[in-house]
Amino acid sequence: MKKILFILVVITFSLVFCGCTTSQNQINNTNLSENKNVIKNEQMSKPVEIQTPKIKEINCMYLVREGNATKIQFNLIYENGSIAKPKNGKVILTIYDDSGLLYNRTYNINELQTTSKFYEIKLPPIKGFYDTAKFVLTFKSGNISISKTIYGTIEKYSPEEIQHILENEYHEHSIKTNIEQYRNETGIKFIVKEYGYCRVYDNTTGKIKKAFRVDFIVKNLNQDDCEFSPMAVCLIHNNTKYWKIGGLDDVDLGIYQEINGYWLFNPPNNISDLRLDFKIGEIVYDIPLSNSE
Repeated sequence: MKKILFILVVITFSLVFCGCTTSQNQINNTNLSENKNVIKNEQMSKPVEIQTPKIKEINCMYLVREGNATKIQFNLIYENGSIAKPKNGKVILTIYDDSGLLYNRTYNINELQTTSKFYEIKLPPIKGFYDTAKFVLTFKSGNISISKTIYGTIEKYSPEEIQHILENEYHEHSIKTNIEQYRNETGIKFIVKEYGYCRVYDNTTGKIKKAFRVDFIVKNLNQDDCEFSPMAVCLIHNNTKYWKIGGLDDVDLGIYQEINGYWLFNPPNNISDLRLDFKIGEIVYDIPLSNSE
């Protein structure tokens, strides 16, 4: 009898314990399901951020000629390889030849003409001192700055046009002065009218090189004709001499006659305390150009 009673107690205890465990598991499963639904609802309520592809490069760039017109064609490429047509941005086009900058202009990207694949920039007539030029295109938008360079041919100035341009360039930037020096022994007055750095065209090589130029007037104050035949013509800065490389050589002067001329020199590194030095016979003309400043 006692044995039967013990078995009934054990069975009853097991049923009660299992029932509690099952109820607790059901509660835990319900809470877990509810938490998942809350997280899911929160994720669904957040706005989805759409990542705009980043422009990677200027992929193609061409110099195209159609009759007398010339234009630049180019396209922009996203990182995924597709063609980009951004709504904002600037395009900077610079053109150089070996003498320096020929053209520089900034365009709004959304104002350029387009084809199915390319943007187009129509160029004005461009001439250079050389027949080959470098075309540099830069696209900027926000923190993006990408460039591409190509080379192409352009129309070259004639030698006469080059001489005219370089002459005007020198006179525009030269230092104007009126420094005089006279020697009784020679009867010749020498007047410096202007000086400064310049560029000169070499007809032999077709190249443009840098130089330093001094323009002057020579007056014969003698009672007779004389010859202006300067020697050892140079510029002096400290202890360095820069020798004459071109310009006026020997010339005959009539009574009270004056002539205009200029000399070209290898360019000095500095024009402060610069002096012009030459001899007529044994007589030295030493002219401080800095007196004009």
